[in-house]
Amino acid sequence: MHIGHTTKSNFENIPRRIFLDSSTLQTLQDYGGFLYENESLTPSDRIHRDARGIQKLDALRFIMAVTERAQFEFALSENSLFEVQKRGDLSYLNWAYDVLDHWRACLTESERLITGASLVNRIDPTAFGYLGTGDRVLLEDALSLDCDTFMTMENKLPKNAGHIKKALGIRVFTPVEVWEALRPWAGLFR
Repeated sequence: MHIGHTTKSNFENIPRRIFLDSSTLQTLQDYGGFLYENESLTPSDRIHRDARGIQKLDALRFIMAVTERAQFEFALSENSLFEVQKRGDLSYLNWAYDVLDHWRACLTESERLITGASLVNRIDPTAFGYLGTGDRVLLEDALSLDCDTFMTMENKLPKNAGHIKKALGIRVFTPVEVWEALRPWAGLFR
């Protein structure tokens, strides 16, 4: 499947350390059968409520298909778990802990040092008034973990991606944009 090409891609632009916001984490859990086992979606699936939902889900499937061999690190933080915990879904929380444990193992094995701690709390609420508290905290976590990409299933936050990239140096992408950056090079990871 071809997904529209709007992001210029070169090998250096491939996301390496991707922070998963809670909407992406929830989608990975809720649609695991579709993403990993090629299960069908029903017409009543809530993903259909988002005009770009199926496009994002397809892109996420493509990303996950090359993840095994690509050099991605999917990052979470304690604040990610706090958001998951607020949902009150024990199965989701247990799954999120598994993902966090995997991230911590990647972090331990990574040769990439985390140097971004000085960037924490750099997000001035007055300059980023469009960010809710949760998004601001997770973006600060992503910066402190030296993530180059913040992946979200949301539609609102990516509308401000240009400002966030210019001011903070981190890309805010939906799975569609992550896949657009990766797609030209995906054959290298299969």
